[in-house]
Amino acid sequence: MKTTKMKFKDFEFDVNPEKIKTEHSSNISQNPLFGSDSAVYNISRNASVISGEGSFWGEGAAEFSRELKRIREEPDAGWLFLPDGSCFNAFFSFLSITEEAKKDCVSYSFTFTENCNHRKSGYDFGFTYAESGENMFDVAYRSGVSIEKLMELNNFKTPFDIKEGDRVVLK
Repeated sequence: MKTTKMKFKDFEFDVNPEKIKTEHSSNISQNPLFGSDSAVYNISRNASVISGEGSFWGEGAAEFSRELKRIREEPDAGWLFLPDGSCFNAFFSFLSITEEAKKDCVSYSFTFTENCNHRKSGYDFGFTYAESGENMFDVAYRSGVSIEKLMELNNFKTPFDIKEGDRVVLK
């Protein structure tokens, strides 16, 4: 699968973080039933939490560190694009920076918390990523865009030249 560079708002990581962890959870209610098992209900989905860590190396490391600090101070949510192609509207909720001047290295750890008022499903970015085993006909069906339009907008020779992780422009 192709990976892209991690990006939040106008900041693109020059090298993706070494570790990225995405946590999803729900609030579950469990009620005992008389003479039987329990009734279990999914009440709501919690905000996803994306955390990770990495390092910046070389002369530009300090500048990348300053940029991370700058966007961490911005109070509003923004779009977070992860290397696997997933995206979240999220708040930059935590940042830790360790600078090692002798090694020209800045290590960082971060946490983003999903903005639940802007669930991904309500947004159209104008592209998608091909899933495992898909061809352009499958993408056309899934996205509701005609195969003719997809072939016109993308540089695939045939509808079967697409591979998992390929970015497919939809409009």
